Amino acid sequence: MAQATLDTLTPLLRDHLHHEGRVRVWSLIVTILGDAVELRGGEVPTARLADLLEAMGISLAAQRTALSRLVADGWIERRKDPRDNRATRYRFTEAGRAEFVPAARLIYAAPGMVAREPWIMAADGPARGIPVGDGIALWPADFAPRDLGFAMVGTFTTPTRALRAGTVTDAHAASVQDLQALLRFLETTFDPVTGRDAMVARTILIHRWRRHVLRFPELPKELAPEGWTGLSLRADVGRAYARLQLYSDTYLNAYGPGFEAMAPADPEFYDRFKPRLGDRK
Repeated sequence: MAQATLDTLTPLLRDHLHHEGRVRVWSLIVTILGDAVELRGGEVPTARLADLLEAMGISLAAQRTALSRLVADGWIERRKDPRDNRATRYRFTEAGRAEFVPAARLIYAAPGMVAREPWIMAADGPARGIPVGDGIALWPADFAPRDLGFAMVGTFTTPTRALRAGTVTDAHAASVQDLQALLRFLETTFDPVTGRDAMVARTILIHRWRRHVLRFPELPKELAPEGWTGLSLRADVGRAYARLQLYSDTYLNAYGPGFEAMAPADPEFYDRFKPRLGDRK
């Protein structure tokens, strides 16, 4: 069974996690805490975190270094397990949670909820805007950065073909293509043997998606270049996430060496990638 699991994960890890070289383990841990822990009791035993990271090819030494960095930077905190003084548990600090909440709103938004009007146009703003001119960028008003300086709010009417052709950078296009390759692999090739396999796949998917949406803007069809294949990306990620969710939850619901089942998921968890009551159409 262990060999079958290894054979199942090897191409996933090789081509979609470790393919860029050294993994930023601290960022991967933030993804795990946000995706699998925050809405399931808010904290995770070190043993379960280590079990999942080990399955992803992350050494114990790299785990310890990353956890120490996150604690030192104020992202997470550790505490003794009340049931076992030899064990520890990790959770977001209040500051870390304050960073996670708005990011989660963007990461798990339903298709069509981010790329919508009204729009904010600003000069010399931070990254993630849609480039529409020299030093000029657009953001959906509901998801615009808070640290914009001078900005104008409004709607667009008829963007020219030339403007639309420039709204996607080479790096943005490459990131979309990489995610699409991962989605094809998960749909056509990946066959999880265990719930942990599915949890590994879900973590890699949401980690890659998190990095993408926090770096690149989400385009509406009115601003996208002709033939842009990224318009369905959020919906595709949401469907892949839903396919992995049930089986990956069997891992979170299970006991293992040194860790118990995670707390039941908050109802908010089941709203991920789905429209919510009060969302503006």
